[in-house]
Amino acid sequence: MSQISSRRAYAYLALGCAVLVAPLSGCVALLGAGAGAGGATYVAGGGLSDYQAYYPVSLGQATAASRAVLGEMHISYTGNLHKKENEEAIYGKTTDGTKVSVNLQSPSAKVTKVEMGVGLMGNKVLSQQFFRLLSQRLGVHATVTPPVFHN
Repeated sequence: MSQISSRRAYAYLALGCAVLVAPLSGCVALLGAGAGAGGATYVAGGGLSDYQAYYPVSLGQATAASRAVLGEMHISYTGNLHKKENEEAIYGKTTDGTKVSVNLQSPSAKVTKVEMGVGLMGNKVLSQQFFRLLSQRLGVHATVTPPVFHN
């Protein structure tokens, strides 16, 4: 009798897990399905959604331009973090208090990967605006893969 009860308990546990996870899987699929404009892509990882793009510019150029674009978008600067020699993070808040982060990583002196996150679930419209303005400010187009330079 206890074997039947334990099987039933496992069945209820599995059903409960499926009910809890099913609504989330739709959200993650929806988040991962979006695509950015101007070469930026919308990615979902660990429940967070970011836009990311590569620019054929130095880390310093991309950092300065990103800060300027955040100002243009009325996103207040709340700080930055110099993670490593080739990594920088800029933090801000929208007018409604939503946290914004811009992570910059430079795999080479001539290429910088820029990622932007807005809140926990992302904001496609705000992210697209950021990358459009960043491309304009830098005078270059973003790509979804690192640009290749031939010496």
